[in-house]
Parts: sequence; structure tokens; C-alpha cells
Amino acid sequence: NQFPIAESLFQESCLQPYIHNCEVTVIEGQHTYCFHVFFKQHCCLHQNLLLSRDNSEFRGDAVIMRVGTRSVVNMRPRDAALADYMV
Repeated sequence: NQFPIAESLFQESCLQPYIHNCEVTVIEGQHTYCFHVFFKQHCCLHQNLLLSRDNSEFRGDAVIMRVGTRSVVNMRPRDAALADYMV
């Protein structure tokens, strides 16, 4: 089995060492897709313009990994579109 290690993908570990994680399921018609979402959010982190909205500011980073039957798997083009929708 492969286990995701997201710590190496995030910066500013001295400012906020803790990484939040959750599992998100997207249902599209008869298909079900599962993702692991890892993120850091803190008021002193840099603003992430891609994840911020008009009325809310996201300060931090996020990493999304697709979950297969037993472990994380490579994301396909359709998975990337679903991840954009999810965020």
C-alpha cells in the first residue's frame, strides 16, 4: 500500500507545522470519486489567490490526492476537473 506524505509539499512549517486533512467524496451520476485533501490555513500564511473568493480570503496551501481502492493513485484529467469543482 502507498500512504500519502503531504508534509514535504508544504512550506512554512515553522509558522504552522500542523496539516489538516479530510476525505471528500464526489458523486457524479453513477460514479463515485474519493479524494484526500490536505491543507494549511493560518492568518500569518501568504494569501492563496487561487483558493480565495471575492468575500473570503484563504491563507495557506492545499494538496489533493485521488484515492483508489487501497491507496492513493495517479490523477487522470477528469480527476483534475473534479478536484477543481470540489475546491
